[in-house]
Formats: sequence, structure tokens, C-alpha cells
Amino acid sequence: MSDMSPKHPSLERQKNVFQSELLRRVSVASEDFPTVRCWSSNKLRSLLGGLRSSLLDQRVVTSSFPRTDGILAWLSDAGLVHPLTVEPGATAKSEDTFYLVEVGSGPQSAVSPFELLQAFQPQGIISFFSALAFHSLTTQTPPFHHSVALTPRPPAIPRERAAPEIEIASKPSASAARRDSLGSHAFTYAGTRYFSTKRFRDLVPGVQMQILDPRIHLRVTDIEQTLLDTLMNPEGSGGQSVIFEAWEQGLGRARPERMAGYVETIALPVLTRRLGALLNLTGATTPAPLRAVLEQTRHLLAVDSAPQVPLFRGQPGSRLDPEWNVLTPA
Repeated sequence: MSDMSPKHPSLERQKNVFQSELLRRVSVASEDFPTVRCWSSNKLRSLLGGLRSSLLDQRVVTSSFPRTDGILAWLSDAGLVHPLTVEPGATAKSEDTFYLVEVGSGPQSAVSPFELLQAFQPQGIISFFSALAFHSLTTQTPPFHHSVALTPRPPAIPRERAAPEIEIASKPSASAARRDSLGSHAFTYAGTRYFSTKRFRDLVPGVQMQILDPRIHLRVTDIEQTLLDTLMNPEGSGGQSVIFEAWEQGLGRARPERMAGYVETIALPVLTRRLGALLNLTGATTPAPLRAVLEQTRHLLAVDSAPQVPLFRGQPGSRLDPEWNVLTPA
């Protein structure tokens, strides 16, 4: 009698099918995965495990096909995956390994900090000093990078138009005292620290998707938002010298109508006051759309009776701008 049991494909053939399907899935970025060249360990393991389960259901691979660790080892030996070892941060959402997924990947393969940020938080926004560097608004190399997660404003925290220092929306927690002032330290790579933080969505209207490559899309604050963010988070933006350089480089590139719209949308008088004081301090010619927003705020707000604030939060100024009641650096 002939053997009628089904013949299973060889392991080599199963690997060829798996590899082809994997390369298809990582060939083009998507909304869920803006970068498919660089992956966090958790996300890549989930992808590989899901693909194995899918092919197993289709009976394309057998139950003896390697599991995730074995798949990673095989792909690494085949030159399709290269691990990037990082030093984990102090937070629960820390990472210890990232992977480059591409044919011929190896120790010589380069990865940008922006790819790492997007791989770490696929829905995160590249912000602050990182965004300044991305838009070439600084000549300095950032000593740290930021990914921002946007969160809705809870009903318990209403927008107070006259109140003020609601600029970064990190949720308070029992571990807040242990958290770095820059945010939650997720990992360190090549000597540079990478942070995550949260902000209320209504404070960040200016987000764009930058397409560097079919496999690399980046969510980043646009130039206008990035400049305004220097006044909302000066520490995360690199401090005074970086901020002054950024405005010198960026004001001429920014779209005044868009920036004015963001100022109106964000609707924080303290931000508008700092913006007016900064433009006064630098002697920049204020574009008409911004001038209109500044004048409107000045008419609506009793600036003289508003509490004095420094131009850069946490960095006391010594010279008073009486027009905005803002203390600026000497």
C-alpha cells in the first residue's frame, strides 16, 4: 500500500516562505508602524510570532517550525536582522534591544536617532531638541532625544485660559519624584539618552508625517510647533543658547499664518506673552499674522496685573519687558 499521509514541506522551504512573507510585510511603512526598518524588541517579536501563527494556520509551516527566539537567531545568521543593544532606562517601559530589519544588515548599518524614537513609540511624536535637530534649527548635536505621546485632556483638568503653566502634560504619579526632569528615561544608545513624556493633545496642533523612505516615516512636530515648544519646554529644547539660535534660524522659515493659528488653538496667555517678549528681545520683525494675535491677547489680558513670569520656565530673568510683564535674560 502506498503511504497516503500528507508530505510536509522541508524546513528550508518553510524558511523561504516565512522570509518572503516577512520581507513583504516590512517593505512599506504603515500608520501602525511608521518605520519598518527599525523595530523595538517587543514589536518585532510580536510581528514574528504573529506571522508564524498565521502561516501555521494556513499549514504553510509546521508546528516544529522555530519559535521566536529561534527565528531571530536564524534571521540574524542570514543577515536579515541585526540587533542594536541599548542600555535600558530606569522606567517600566524601558527597552534593551532594537533591531534593524533589512537585507545585508550588520554592525556597519547606520540608524538615526529619529528612527530609534519612532521604533520605540510608533505613535509617538519626535519633539523638542530632537525636532530642532530634525528641522536643522540647531547646529548642536542633541545630548538627549524625546518621543512624546499625546493624550486627551481629562474633564477633571479643564483648560484655564487665564492660568498658566499648564504646558507639559505628564500625568502625576507616585514615581514622579524619581523621574528625570526631562521625562521618563527609556534607554541610552551610543551615549545618548532617550526619553518619553506625555502632553495634552490640544497643546500640540502641529504634527506632520515626514516620509524619508518608503520604509521610514517619521511623526514630528512641524517647524512652527517646534519653535513654540521651545517656550513651553525650554529644558527639553536645549536651553537658552539653543533656543535663540533656533528662532534666528527658524522664524524666516516658519509660516506666520500657521504659527498664529497654533497660538490661537493652544490658547495659553503665558505662551503668547513669552512669544511677544522673545520677539521684542531678539528684535525680530513680527509678521503681520503673529502681530494680530499678539495685539488681540494684549487687549484681552490685563498684562500689568498678570504675574511676572520668566521668558524661559525655570530660568530666572533679570530684565523686565514691561509690554508683556516677562523677565528676560540680560
